[in-house]
Amino acid sequence: MNNNSKYKVGIIGFGPKGFYGFERLIAYLNEAKVSKTVQIHIFNNTSFLASGDVYRSDQPEYLIMNYANRNINSWVLKEPFSSATETPDFVTWLTDNGYNAVASGTYAPRALVGDYLVDCYQFVLEQLPMNIEVVTHIGTVTNMIKEDDDYQVFYRDKTSGKQEAVVCNKVLFTTGHHSFKTQKKQSDNSDSKIDFIYPTNKKLKHISSPSLVAIKGFGLTSIDAILALTEGRGGNFEKNDIGDLKYVSSGREPQKIYPFSRTGLPMIPRNGSSPADTDLYFLTEEFIARLKQHRPINFHSRLLPLIKKEFYFSYYTVLFKNYGHQFYFDTDFSVMEKQVKYFHEDYPNAPVFNWETIVNPFKEKSVLSTDEVQDYMQYLINEVANGEEKSPLISAVATWRKISPIFNELYSFGGLDAVSHKEFDSYYFGLFNRLSYGPPVKNMKKILALSKAGVLDFTYAKSATISTDDSDNNFSLHIENGQRTQIDYVVNATISRAKVGRFENELYQNLLKNGLIREFENKSKTSYKPGCIEINKAGNAIDVNGHINHDISFYGTPTEGITCDNDTLSRTRNDFASIWAKYICEEIKEKDERIENYKRQKHVF
Repeated sequence: MNNNSKYKVGIIGFGPKGFYGFERLIAYLNEAKVSKTVQIHIFNNTSFLASGDVYRSDQPEYLIMNYANRNINSWVLKEPFSSATETPDFVTWLTDNGYNAVASGTYAPRALVGDYLVDCYQFVLEQLPMNIEVVTHIGTVTNMIKEDDDYQVFYRDKTSGKQEAVVCNKVLFTTGHHSFKTQKKQSDNSDSKIDFIYPTNKKLKHISSPSLVAIKGFGLTSIDAILALTEGRGGNFEKNDIGDLKYVSSGREPQKIYPFSRTGLPMIPRNGSSPADTDLYFLTEEFIARLKQHRPINFHSRLLPLIKKEFYFSYYTVLFKNYGHQFYFDTDFSVMEKQVKYFHEDYPNAPVFNWETIVNPFKEKSVLSTDEVQDYMQYLINEVANGEEKSPLISAVATWRKISPIFNELYSFGGLDAVSHKEFDSYYFGLFNRLSYGPPVKNMKKILALSKAGVLDFTYAKSATISTDDSDNNFSLHIENGQRTQIDYVVNATISRAKVGRFENELYQNLLKNGLIREFENKSKTSYKPGCIEINKAGNAIDVNGHINHDISFYGTPTEGITCDNDTLSRTRNDFASIWAKYICEEIKEKDERIENYKRQKHVF
């Protein structure tokens, strides 16, 4: 063993999660006073280090967060603390940089969050210990192979286009949404079909102004695409006499934009107010502890009824309060139902809790009209204006944000039986995202204004089918009633997620082929493959033979499917980065001790 050799660590993907792993590694090495030279190799598709593609600083200001400023903090509040002396949370950083008008409950432009992340990265870089070297590689990692005890990481350099290789001892994968995104050659993409919208000012700029555009999806990414094609083309939003937004056309936006999705429903927006300080009453810590002893769990029979009861209790707590009454909790749910029964007898016009109406108010309709979607959006905007304290609906849907961390503990590593796992991934994940993690209400008002201006058309919002005419490369959008419209451009405004039984990303296909990873399969009662890698509870890869490989770790989006809901700036959600950093630090110390012991023994003999 050569004590002078450098210990080489690779971080593949360097958005926020890559930075979090980097910061934890520096903190642990600094705390342990490791003297060995550690070389950290950073691999990223673009030069937007720490911010990544989602928060890159060159995107327009109208692309804003759906995560309130108060929630954003790049630093951990536990030991080992960062080696950087400056560790401001986002709100503090905004104040320090002159953004005094930005409140903790508002939603900042994503580019501004990117600037914050980059500054945090610089704070760490400026105070690196002398024995730590950082080497940056801008390009796409395509493969990794094991050679003896090390790993060759192959990447395509962005500037030269050449294939390069770097040897690493340990590797952390934080590849974000690229983990599940097909790496198509440029020749496979036509100008009339856009499969990925970011950066919007580049990917959507060729869409011509008199065209008809279909946008697949009606979530946060869809809103970004719609605003890029309208506000991003010089259109303006002005308040009218009654305070509603009115869209003023620039003449450079498409003639019509047709969003379409499975349900046709917009997400429920948020207003950035502080969450109500209330507890969960059914999914208690004691109940969760008992439930963990009986995994795998059936979602439909064990969890969904309790989730509905939590929604029910939140709903009626607010509704009763609005009428000057108090809704009392009782462990016997029938006692609560009697309270509700007597309440509605006294107030027959009060709204009634209905799970199906919350989940999908248009479930029985196969086709939606633009007027129906507009009316629903206005209803949601009005409810959000009342907030959790006054709106039973908003209070109810906010409940999932409290349930989510607990549910993640039950879901992860095959905690649900295979049937439930598949059902949650394919239906309930999207449902709860739509109910609880919607856009700022400001953006919903813009979407409504665009529809009223005739730019957005919801004729095909629900269950539309898109077909291609190969002869002229045009598209046709049609629905069940036979209505059909020829489309000039199709924009895929959905974000890639793990897909059942297949890896589409070139890098992960190669890792699988090389035996370094294997696909996770939930074998509880039946079988389900969510299309993700298998890891242990420390985030380490499980190889083709079922062995734990402590040299390879995953964090963030690549673990989606075996863990749940990692698309967040949270530093605590499924925090494999801290485990990874601590392990590397301990291994370096152990190796150095073995070397010293070897030297002492050699000296004695």
